[in-house]
Amino acid sequence: MTSNPQSPTLRVGIIGLGGGASAMIPKFARNPSYHVAAAADIDQGQLDAFSSRYEGKTYLSAEELCNSNDADIIYVATPNQFHTEHVLMALNGGKHVLVEKPMTLNLEDADAMIEAADRNGLQLGVNVKHSFAPRVRKVRDMVRSGELGNLRMVNWWYYNDWLYSPRTVEELTPELGGGVPWRQGPHMFDILRTIAGGMVRSVRAMTGTWDQTRPVAGCYSSFLEFENGATTNAVYSGNDHFNSREFTHRVDEGDAWPDRPEYARSRRALIQAGDKATEIEMKRSRRFGGSGRAEQEARTQGRPSGWLLGGPFVASFDEGDVRFTSDGITVYGQTEKHDIPMPTDLDGREAIIQEFHNAVIEGRPPVNDGRWGKATVEVLLSLFESSRERKEVYLSHQTPTVDLA
Repeated sequence: MTSNPQSPTLRVGIIGLGGGASAMIPKFARNPSYHVAAAADIDQGQLDAFSSRYEGKTYLSAEELCNSNDADIIYVATPNQFHTEHVLMALNGGKHVLVEKPMTLNLEDADAMIEAADRNGLQLGVNVKHSFAPRVRKVRDMVRSGELGNLRMVNWWYYNDWLYSPRTVEELTPELGGGVPWRQGPHMFDILRTIAGGMVRSVRAMTGTWDQTRPVAGCYSSFLEFENGATTNAVYSGNDHFNSREFTHRVDEGDAWPDRPEYARSRRALIQAGDKATEIEMKRSRRFGGSGRAEQEARTQGRPSGWLLGGPFVASFDEGDVRFTSDGITVYGQTEKHDIPMPTDLDGREAIIQEFHNAVIEGRPPVNDGRWGKATVEVLLSLFESSRERKEVYLSHQTPTVDLA
């Protein structure tokens, strides 16, 4: 999906200049269909950093931005517990909205967002950027074409240091959408729903809170069955012991992709920090314009699909298996295997903001609209219910994958 330089330019305003926005704003800025026009945040330092890089207006209040005439769309990138408030504020202020994942923390708030978008005749999209990555869309195309027969199952392991990286108070508070299921599950389950057709029939899962000094779920193990018969086994652990990039990094002539995981680096850094105030300052440095963000961007430059390659992914069809690789995907067919290269300079953010632009201009819901986002929230809620009740949970708010044109 490419931008059309002749199409109308949309002015984008950003609420929340955290890590998510730091990765998205440059994508908006480089797309000729957008103009980075304004930002709102409660941190004046972040606003100053924004002003030094972009010429947009700044606000210390989300409400002021939503009620201004400075933006056509609002990108909501605030902590999870504020999504509903800020999305409704923007929609009722006459702005289209792209909201970070998860769109909300319960189905009732998701319905309120959807109703507000419909009532105001505006578009609401959820920023599930990794579901728009070239690898994901290619595997989805293979499902649609049937070139390898029916999709039967997907197995995905993901082990990293999420729980012991610098975290804010809300990221470590279950009621505020903290923990691995709420923070990382939206990516994984949205990708699985996209590939398998969207319609999850049931969920059986376990979530684990194993360290009371970090009192949120740091892992999950899940089994999803889809209405079409496909199944997925998805495991995510952020406990900073084993790192599953050991299974996915490639070494060619001494070059490691991505950088080799360093054992327990985050745990050691947290111990060295010594207290919560220092940890929060470390986290703040990873927000827009921070030194930690610059260091992170330098490490990942040229590796835009690193999130997808955090652990081994294998999709199994009647007539072959498909695996994500550092160069694209590898297809293991009946009698031979072959590689399909993927672009190394695209990570899904480009495609999702272009899709949202097209939806606004064409007056249609984006493929990642509020109803799609609500269905992924239902999967996340079912993880916790299944783990708590130790039973299979059946879903009733699922929507089918709408493929990109």
